[in-house]
Amino acid sequence: MQCSKPLVGAPLTTGSDEIPLKTTGKKWYICGVTGHCTSGQKLVITVLDGSAAPAPTPTSPTTGAAPGSIVSAGFAAATVVAVGVLGMVMF
Repeated sequence: MQCSKPLVGAPLTTGSDEIPLKTTGKKWYICGVTGHCTSGQKLVITVLDGSAAPAPTPTSPTTGAAPGSIVSAGFAAATVVAVGVLGMVMF
């Protein structure tokens, strides 16, 4: 995708702009500020046919620790530090 502004159409500047995606294919959008596009600030949206099947739902990960065990480990570490500090203050 080249970084050239289209000759037709107004820039989208309100922050509440809506872009109707009426046809399938890739739609490219760039930032109009000089240098932004050439440094990678651009967006491509691929519009699919409305009758296409939806993407499958992602499955849950089967490996790794449960979220509760991560919190418990952090709590345990904080408790050890707190007890150590109290021990130094008392003795």
